[in-house]
Formats: sequence, C-alpha cells, structure tokens
Amino acid sequence: MGRLSANGIKLLIWMVVFTVLITLILGLRLWAIRVKRRSFKLHDYLILLAYISTCCMAGLTWWAIANGLGAHTADLSAYERGVQFQLIVGSSVTWLVGTVSCKLSMISLYTTLFPSRRFTYAIWAMTILVLAYFIAFICLFLTQCHPVSYGWNPVPGGSCRSLFIQEILSITLNMVIDTLIAVLPIPALWRLKMAIRNKITISVMFAMGLIVVAVMAFRLEITLNPSTNADFVQGLYLVGLVSFLELWLSIIVVSLPTLAPLFRMYVEPVLARVLGSKGSGGEPRRLREAQHTIGSDPPSRRKYALQESFLEEGYEFGVVGTETNVKGSRGAEGNSQDSLAELVGKDGGTGLGMGGISVRHEIQIEREE
Repeated sequence: MGRLSANGIKLLIWMVVFTVLITLILGLRLWAIRVKRRSFKLHDYLILLAYISTCCMAGLTWWAIANGLGAHTADLSAYERGVQFQLIVGSSVTWLVGTVSCKLSMISLYTTLFPSRRFTYAIWAMTILVLAYFIAFICLFLTQCHPVSYGWNPVPGGSCRSLFIQEILSITLNMVIDTLIAVLPIPALWRLKMAIRNKITISVMFAMGLIVVAVMAFRLEITLNPSTNADFVQGLYLVGLVSFLELWLSIIVVSLPTLAPLFRMYVEPVLARVLGSKGSGGEPRRLREAQHTIGSDPPSRRKYALQESFLEEGYEFGVVGTETNVKGSRGAEGNSQDSLAELVGKDGGTGLGMGGISVRHEIQIEREE
C-alpha cells in the first residue's frame, strides 16, 4: 500500500473537484425544496441514492488509487492487483445503482410535469425498461467470477468471464436508454400551447442528457481500444474517469430543472436590474430633471412596483408590475403548462388559455419622504 501513480493522482483530482461540485448542486436542490416549501418527492430520494452510490464508488476508487490504480500492471504486487479486482466488483455495483437512480429520478420528474394519460403509459414502459436493465446487469456483474472473490483470491476450479462483452452490452444499452429518456418529453412539450422561445429553452434543458450519451460513446471507444486491455490496471484509470463523468454529469443534468425556484428568486431580479439599468435606467431620472427645470415641483413620493409569483398545486397566481393573472386548473395540458412555467420564468409564456381568469389591478406602494 502507498504506491501512487501519476494517473491515479489525476483521477483523484477529478474526483475531489466533481464531488465538491455535485455536493454543491445537491445542496442547492435541497435549498430549492425549502424555498418552494414542498415535501420530498420520489425523484428527490432517487437523486440522493445516486449521490450516495457515487460517493461509495469514490471511496472504493480512492482505496484502489492508494494501491496503484493507473500504474503498469507488472509493477504491482499480487495484493495490489487483487485490490483492483475488488474495485471492479464494487464499482460495477455502485455505478449501476447510481446510473439507474439518475434515470428513474428523471422519469419520476417527468410524471410531475406531464400528467397526461398517454405520456404516463410511455413513462411506465420506460420505467420497466430501466428496471429490467438493472436486474439483468446486477446479475451479470455479480456472476462475473465464480466464486465472486476469484479475482483476488483464486481457488481451484474457479474462473472469470471476459469483461469485454458485458461492457459493450452495458454501454450500448445505456446509450439507447439515456437517448430515449432525453427525447421522451419533447413531443408532449411541443404539443402544449407555449411560446416557441420557452419550448426551445425547456427542450434544450431536457436534451442535455445527450451530453451523458456522448460521454458513454467515448467510453465505448475506450473499451474497444486494444491498448485498454493490454495493460489492465493502467487502462482502469481512463475507464474509471469516464464512468465517473457519466455519473457526475447525470446528477447535474437531472438536478438542473429543480433549481428553477432559486433562479427565479435570486438570479432573475439581478438580471432584471442589470438589463433595466442598461436599457432605460437613465430615462426616469432625466424625466424628473426635465420636469423640475420647467417649473414643476420636485417629486415628493417614491413609488415601488410590487412583484410576486408562486406556484401551487393546480393553479398559478402572479403579480408582475400592475397586472394580476389567476390561472385555474385546466386539466392535464393546463397542469403541464403551469409546471413547465416554473422552468422558464414567472409566466412561462403560456398565456391564460381557455378557462383562465384575468384580473387587472393597479398596485402601488407609496412612501412619503
């Protein structure tokens, strides 16, 4: 123990940076839940499971790095090579639990955004496919060697299958499933009555899952490269890095839609002030100065616009400037529009539509100087 390779140190740096990043993302997700004052939902629990599984995989990898991960296989002792085999078994299980949890979390999130019956059938079909993938490959990973410990504790009559075929199958099916999950909501989204700009924004957000597919395509190329298998322990460095990237990016992509409340509460007001000051911020001041120079009294009151918005179960109430909109529950399509409105801003560009009520008020808060 204590043999650190240059490749192992590189992998360790990647792990530290992204572990901090996904921890921050998860913290922001929990903060968004508190801001919205909602209870935990299934997709929240699943992403927590993915995070825990990824951290367990990181712990196993740190142990393997301390025992020569990334070095040449011939330079390691029998014990150190055994540790690498233990890493394969442990990381295969934790990686599978992590990636499946991310997939199910995204699918569960879709059910809250698209409650239509037709889309629900597609969701159930995708869920069954993901669970079947999990069951099939957990069995394959745990029966790779007979007995399981044969890789680090050989016994007479034991054997191990080649990793090559099951790796190709796992990566290929994973790419297909992730692609289906990424494009699954797009047809339902574009059937909704929303502004084209908002449809494009939400489509891009969902399609970010294709970044993970690109990472898996790179992993497939690495697996097919003969040099990866020529030096087993050294090749584990690159395979491990790409496997981690898949999990890290999956957690980030799945969590992004849930951070919308924080964006609206903290980022949008700043952008509004910045863009407002650049666009017409000087006009009110110049107008007041002009009025004063032609003999009018200087302003004695300051007026403040009230802005507020929130979304509850089945209806949306918003006050933006001087206009108030009240949206009642309008069935599955209306609920989808209201839920998706959270991802793009306060109004979501949906309009009131049929059954909506528009109430216009002049609301001002005045303070005497």
